[in-house]
Amino acid sequence: MAKERKAWELKDVIMMAILGVVFAAVYMAVFQGGLALSTALTPFGLANFGFEIIYGVWFMAATLAAYIIRKPGVALITEMLASAIELLMGNSGGLTVVLTGFIQGLGAEAVFAAFRYRKWNIISMVLAGIASALLIFCYELYYLNYITLSPSLLIGQLSVRFISAALFSGVVCTLSGNALARTGVVRNYAIGASADIGRVYDEEEE
Repeated sequence: MAKERKAWELKDVIMMAILGVVFAAVYMAVFQGGLALSTALTPFGLANFGFEIIYGVWFMAATLAAYIIRKPGVALITEMLASAIELLMGNSGGLTVVLTGFIQGLGAEAVFAAFRYRKWNIISMVLAGIASALLIFCYELYYLNYITLSPSLLIGQLSVRFISAALFSGVVCTLSGNALARTGVVRNYAIGASADIGRVYDEEEE
């Protein structure tokens, strides 16, 4: 029974595609918001934190899709799909955008895999967001040359990014998924199988 639930179905692909499109648009809008925040913080010498404050939004496609569908590969593929669609929408980052999507999705996927795709609660969601934040930060140390910054600034940026990831990809996505489940819109997905959305979802208990 558990193995059957792990196989992708057409409805899963459709949900991933929908979330990919939605979050691609969100990512484009958030990028502009990051630029505005960086500009606003420049007079205070805090321009580097403009994007960090909202960085957690960029992992939301991965965590929300995984929280709803709860199958291997969903977090990684949905994040990559959102990044690819964002590129098609006009992001000037080129194929690097898809690469960052892969890295971010891989971080979230690794956490869900560590829980064997059985633990679905705010803790696993927060950890997934933080893992995405850490993995993409390691990449940016060299790609964006962050490694040349002072250790105190790096620690500050990473700390803010962790908080942002925990809030947006963890808390907000958990609450959003639960809200969708209560409406019945996602009743045909794994999240809808939980009678009590507020409790820790554990497939081993079923």
